[in-house]
Amino acid sequence: MNDLTKIKDVSSKYAVTARTLRYYEDIGLLSSLRTEDYAHRMYDERAITRLKQILILRKLNITVKDIKRIFAAADSDVVLEVLGKKAEDIDEEIALLYELKTIVLEFIEQIKKSDFHNEEEIKMLYDKAKEIETQLTAQTQTETGEANDVLNDTNDASNEANDAPNDANDASNASNAERLLEVTEKLEDKRITLPIPVNAYKQSVGATRFIGKKYASGGEAWEAWTDEDGNRIKSGLGVDLNKTEGLRDDGDALIGLMSHRNGFEYWLGYFTPFGTPVPEGYEYEDFPKMDIGVCWLYGYGDELFAIEDMAFDKLKDEGYAVDDYWWFERYHPVRNQSDKKGFGIIDICFFIK
Repeated sequence: MNDLTKIKDVSSKYAVTARTLRYYEDIGLLSSLRTEDYAHRMYDERAITRLKQILILRKLNITVKDIKRIFAAADSDVVLEVLGKKAEDIDEEIALLYELKTIVLEFIEQIKKSDFHNEEEIKMLYDKAKEIETQLTAQTQTETGEANDVLNDTNDASNEANDAPNDANDASNASNAERLLEVTEKLEDKRITLPIPVNAYKQSVGATRFIGKKYASGGEAWEAWTDEDGNRIKSGLGVDLNKTEGLRDDGDALIGLMSHRNGFEYWLGYFTPFGTPVPEGYEYEDFPKMDIGVCWLYGYGDELFAIEDMAFDKLKDEGYAVDDYWWFERYHPVRNQSDKKGFGIIDICFFIK
């Protein structure tokens, strides 16, 4: 046992939550041990080494899906492929940042040459623009000569445009604005590789009965509730899920309910009206009338797991007194649908004290 490390010590040393460690185990990335005299998870040196590798790849914004591919491969070809693609993504982002910088510098020049900056609000905008210009110029001086040549060529073109008729300047301004939106949208697509909080609010819910099944881990639960293609299997509860006060607009939202009351518990099921008869083969938990803090997390589907800490912190930042005795993942039928980028939204919900 002296060669094994407790889960809480691993969590503390490597700044990774116990939930995340369990998730890595659930999907087969990590393994733990248990001894006869100690009930909690323990990690040996091999597992610690694997965890360090995982954390390094996550720091590089490598997706969990690609990390699984890397560790499943027999040689280094996959990791070289994944890192090569990441390098290409970085090059594309750098190019977009250069273009964004050029557009911002042009806007700064337009603001400085305007004749309406004496008004108080515009004066503040002017000062801020000057501040941005100083920062951008300092940054430009540290970049490569090639990048400076690109900027110089662009600035020359911008100066020529400033000498053109007003109609041409108006057209240039409109073009810049459209290009700015296009560039920033592309940058946003590039940068959203990890989940980000996009909404947080309070929801008041009447007394409710949660009906579902309890599992040893999230991985075991999802294997039981999905088919071979990963599609969710219908619950078969045969009860009305939509009549609990405060939950009427949630539809057929599958709930991943979790607690630390007896070690770690993971349930899959549904919130139903209080007192609903429990079908054979299912278990239940009753909850009184309550307020829940809801945080929407937007990201790639394979990354929307083991991220309750992000939601917890967001809700606290919004001023809610969050209780982490129980919490749940709510797979809302509408928000959980992937968009054209392959991203979706998951609700992470905590009870509010």
